[in-house]
Amino acid sequence: MPGSNIPIVDPFAEFDLICEFPFAIDTFAQLRRYIRAANDFIPHVTAQQGVRITARIKRASDPVSVAEMEAELEAVTRDGSTVLPRLIWGGILVSVFAAFEYGVKRTLKHWQATVGHSAEFRILPRKDFIKSAEIYTRDQIGLPLFNSQQTRNTLVDLKSFRNSFAHGSGLLSDLPENLVTAINQCRNPGVSLEVEDGQWVGNARSAAYYLLSSERAIQTFGESVLEKCIVYNRNSSRISKPS
Repeated sequence: MPGSNIPIVDPFAEFDLICEFPFAIDTFAQLRRYIRAANDFIPHVTAQQGVRITARIKRASDPVSVAEMEAELEAVTRDGSTVLPRLIWGGILVSVFAAFEYGVKRTLKHWQATVGHSAEFRILPRKDFIKSAEIYTRDQIGLPLFNSQQTRNTLVDLKSFRNSFAHGSGLLSDLPENLVTAINQCRNPGVSLEVEDGQWVGNARSAAYYLLSSERAIQTFGESVLEKCIVYNRNSSRISKPS
C-alpha cells in the first residue's frame, strides 16, 4: 500500500539472537557425566584396594605384617565410606555452585552487551553473589533471579554447602542452623547426608539434586533474559515494508 509504514521484524536477526544466547548447557552436561562417573568410581576403587590388601594378607606369614595389613584394610574401608565420599562429593557441590555462578554472570554480560546497558554486574559491598545478582536483575533488567522462593532456598543451601566445604572442610558447625535441622530431618534428597565426626558427607543423591536444581534455575532465568533481549531487538531493529 502506498504510504504504508507498517513495521516488521527481521526473523533471521531474531534467530541469530536465540542461537547466540549463552545457555549453560555444556557445563551442566559435563557435571552430570562427572557425577555418574564418581558414583561408579568410589565403590570400585575401595573394593579394588580391599582385594589387593586381602591377597597380601593371605600370602603373609609374619603376624606383625598381617596385623599391619589388617589395619591398612580397616583404614581403606573407613576412607571408602567417609573420607573419599566427603572429599569427592563436597568438591562436586563446589563445582555445581560455581557453574551456577558462571551461568548467571554470562547471562548478565550477554544481556548488557545486547541492549547496550552501561551498568556492569558487580558483587556489592557486604553482599554475597546471590544477593548482588538479585539486586542487579531486579533493578537493571526488571526480572527476578529466581522464579520461586523454593528455588532460591535451594540455591542458598547449595551456597552454604559450598562455603562450608571450601572454607571449613565440611564442618557441620559452619552451616546455618536451619540447614543443620534439615539434614537431621532428611527433608529432601539434597540434605539426605551422613554426618561423621562433625562433618557432613555428601553423596550422589545430594549432588544430583543440587545439579538439577541449579540447571533448572539458570535455564529458567536465561529464558526470561532471552525474552528481554528479543523484545529489545524487536523494538530497536524494526524495518518498514516497502511502499
